[in-house]
Amino acid sequence: MTTDEIIGELNHLTVDSSEDYAQLDNLGELMNGLQQNSDGHRACQAILGVLERHPQVEFGAPGQLVHTLESYRGHYEALLLASLDRQPTAMTVWLLNRLINAAGPEKPLLVAHLGRLHRHPRADTQAQAAVEEFYRVQQGAA
Repeated sequence: MTTDEIIGELNHLTVDSSEDYAQLDNLGELMNGLQQNSDGHRACQAILGVLERHPQVEFGAPGQLVHTLESYRGHYEALLLASLDRQPTAMTVWLLNRLINAAGPEKPLLVAHLGRLHRHPRADTQAQAAVEEFYRVQQGAA
């Protein structure tokens, strides 16, 4: 599949629950396809869209979506921050924490971004709990 075809699939994908194994398997196949395409990084926004639309679904720990995003270093970070500003989820907050853990001089800015998510009006209880936990840990690590 081309990256454009995969982006189209991701943009229309619906995962009903963490037990929707058919769709989760489909996601795995799509991520494998992306990683074989030289322009797979173009799908970062669509991957984040899946996470935004399905805040209650457990996609793995961290799972193939996270591994695929992180394989596109330099392409997903700004998109992640914009996604968090729109619709923080436990998984995208976790991604931010992983980014903070690997950060260099930009770490204080990323930790500050994490702290601002604490009062985000669209964050559900899982996202709020993730923000609180990771922010507390990052404050202790500073």
